[in-house]
Amino acid sequence: NSRVRYIVLHFTTENFSESLKTLTQASDRPVSSHYLIPSPNDATYPRKKLMPYQLVAETQRAWHAGKSYWQGEKSLNDSSVGIEIVNTSFCTAAIGVKSQDDDNLPDLQDCRFKAYPKVQIELVVKLLKGILARHTDIATVNIVGHSDIAPDRKVDPGPLFPWEKLHNVGIGPWPDPPTTLTYQKQFESIPPPLALLQKALKTYGYLINVTGRNDSQSRLAVRAFQFHFRQHKPSGLFDAESAAILFALIERYRNELLRDLLLEYGWLPA
Repeated sequence: NSRVRYIVLHFTTENFSESLKTLTQASDRPVSSHYLIPSPNDATYPRKKLMPYQLVAETQRAWHAGKSYWQGEKSLNDSSVGIEIVNTSFCTAAIGVKSQDDDNLPDLQDCRFKAYPKVQIELVVKLLKGILARHTDIATVNIVGHSDIAPDRKVDPGPLFPWEKLHNVGIGPWPDPPTTLTYQKQFESIPPPLALLQKALKTYGYLINVTGRNDSQSRLAVRAFQFHFRQHKPSGLFDAESAAILFALIERYRNELLRDLLLEYGWLPA
């Protein structure tokens, strides 16, 4: 009965040296993670060989998730392993909004996302496989990014993180392409109501209020979903492709909850 049911991936925004200080030194607002993954060609990294740094035992809680939510559970620090990946992506303006009625969603032009080197991702994959072997209760859908569990505050690990590559080596969720195409053709013909799509996103796990409006809290949650699963266009707005990806994910990983959503939509695929 491991305490660990989730894995949360982050980027640090800082180089290795500054990241290590942030995660290990006392401060007024302490933050920590179980692992820190260095980046190649970082002049502040002291070793020749790239290797993960374990900062907190997996049996202990680290302070990495903050205010968070996933599939009805809040404050995921108690039940997760946090992995910080050295990557100097950053946003020059806060990505959150002051209220749910504030429709001025911060523009992603304020963010500078940077790619993850292949050798670094290989290190992440190796670490993740070890964690999953030790904690067999972690469900596929519970391997998430910080933005998935805190869409109103966070954008990491960002739209350049290779989630699909992780899935292809057996780590984390991804929609089945033929299933996605079936839904996309249907939704291009008859678009689902926004309220139903918000309900579906909540069903999958995200924190979102079902308002039937493209208000800022909805757009932040949709954008976080797109960071993970529709990375080429994280608009924060549902379209047929994003809706199809979402329903394909629910069919694959939350199938017991799919029928009610489709009945509400008024269509059951053959």
